Amino acid sequence: MGDLDDTDLIEREARDTDIALHLAATGHIASATAISQGLSKAQSKSPKHWIQMSGATLLAAEIAQSRFGFKAARTFDDLNDIQDVMSIIRSNPKRAVDNLVISQDSSKVKTALIVGPLIYGVGRGPVNTRSVQAPEIARVTLEQKEGFRLAEGENSWSNVHVHDLSGLIVALVDAAVNNRPGLWNENGIYFPENGNMTFGKLCAEIAAEAHKHGLVPDPEVKKVIDGKEADALSGHASILWGTNAVLRSSRARTQLGWKPSAPSLKNVIPEIVRIETGRR
Repeated sequence: MGDLDDTDLIEREARDTDIALHLAATGHIASATAISQGLSKAQSKSPKHWIQMSGATLLAAEIAQSRFGFKAARTFDDLNDIQDVMSIIRSNPKRAVDNLVISQDSSKVKTALIVGPLIYGVGRGPVNTRSVQAPEIARVTLEQKEGFRLAEGENSWSNVHVHDLSGLIVALVDAAVNNRPGLWNENGIYFPENGNMTFGKLCAEIAAEAHKHGLVPDPEVKKVIDGKEADALSGHASILWGTNAVLRSSRARTQLGWKPSAPSLKNVIPEIVRIETGRR
């Protein structure tokens, strides 16, 4: 047993494995480097596989200008826009883990980079079962006893239920076990999504649900905050609530037969409010 900073252990385990999954962090370069080094040192006649989680802030161009709450200018398709996505990664040195993954020698390491959107639903893992974006909006709404939105609230992220996300990971592991070609490296970036919702609508839906249960006095969102106020309420909230990351998951659907089947984000808002109420 170890943690992300136990790089010697991670490198050794990666060297001795056939498929490495790094799902615990999207930007922990030390652990990702240890995986890369371990896989590259493996004495194997066939390539190893590395499945790595990334995050959709990769595509949030508004971060550089601190421009929040505006409507998305573009939808990114993981099949048809792959060259643009690769260029975005390569031109951003802050995406160190992503750049490390896509730079692997495909003859030795087959990689898949999963770009996570807004993830919702209750996880099934032994430690953290709570996501961030929607639950944090619910928490702040309940604590302040009023709904709110960041700026105009016209920005949106695509979203996926954590169970559907895990289904994609399982499909990739199965493809790795069976050495399926054409799914890795330059053809191995995946955008799991099952629709998108503006953050203005998400905030409004949460406020209305909270009001339904007598948790806030007004079902309408009347309070408007800016980026600095958002960050004071929740870590990095200006980015997580104020930017755009609108994705289309063509690759997983067409190449892996992935079909999201879990409840939609709108349908789990009652669950989100109930859970956050219980945490107070």
